[in-house]
Amino acid sequence: MAIANKQHSSFSASELEAVNNPTGRNGLIGIDKVGDAILFFDPVSLETQKIIPQKNHHELAVTPDHKFAFVSELGKFFAGNFIESGAHISLVDLQAQTVVRRIPTGAFKGPHAMRFDANGDLWLIFEETGELGRIDTGSMELVETCVIGAAGKRAPFIEVTPDGKRIYVSCKLGNILVFDIASRQVVAEIQVPKGTEGIAISPGGDRFYAADNSQQDLLEIDTASNEIIRVIPLKGAVLSSPKTSRLIRLRFSPDGKYLVSTNYVSGVMHIHDAQDPEDHVMVPIAKGPQGIAFDPDGEHTLISNHDCGLFTRVHLASQKAVTCVAAGKGIETLTYF
Repeated sequence: MAIANKQHSSFSASELEAVNNPTGRNGLIGIDKVGDAILFFDPVSLETQKIIPQKNHHELAVTPDHKFAFVSELGKFFAGNFIESGAHISLVDLQAQTVVRRIPTGAFKGPHAMRFDANGDLWLIFEETGELGRIDTGSMELVETCVIGAAGKRAPFIEVTPDGKRIYVSCKLGNILVFDIASRQVVAEIQVPKGTEGIAISPGGDRFYAADNSQQDLLEIDTASNEIIRVIPLKGAVLSSPKTSRLIRLRFSPDGKYLVSTNYVSGVMHIHDAQDPEDHVMVPIAKGPQGIAFDPDGEHTLISNHDCGLFTRVHLASQKAVTCVAAGKGIETLTYF
């Protein structure tokens, strides 16, 4: 079961950006970490359509043809340790709304974030054991793993540059790693001693953003030099223990106008001018905001409130929350497709 576009020789930068930041009118899928389920919603009314029980799943990646989604099985982390290990990627048929395949990852544990490369293969980070892996989307098998020095550093997120040449890896307990896909080597480390979680790369690929775990600042990084060129304090960041998750997620809107950040511990989100993210507005929303999805019209963003089982819909231009609806028990990530 190969995905469509696997035979595509390569994606252009604009195509790859769209592949790794999907939106669409066919449906809405969310991964309910707290409720141990994959959920489907009506993309307009947001009413729940189907619940697929699936334990310990966290992140998702939609195939370029929007027919399938890969969903990663991280496992369960509690009190500083993985108390259950995840070692599979579930393949979901988006039209049939069912899991059609389980891809084993063997000794490589805790698959989390996933992104496609320019050839249509899927890269993923193993948060528990620390490797980068590649799934061949023709054979639907994990065909390669790369040791990148992330063992023990809790690496949760990755981003592939729009030109398909590099992978940026955030580490909760260490520096940002820059991996060159052609050489299969880490070519740079960006010094962030207190670690980072949420990351995003600008549509043009010239700037990379990461949320610092220490002060909850947004770090702006020049991708040519891999140096931090600006530190942007986020409005509304509350004092909290750095030993607990301060998770800030980041995502650029498909039209390139906005950068949206969600601050889990502070219960707020920010709408940034994508050209100058220091220009941002704080929007109070419900407890525990995490996932970010953009509707196909580009007018709204939909935020999953992990700690209280809600979706909050926010109008981007007016910078206001306009509605909220019940949605699962605690959705970590979601996307229109």
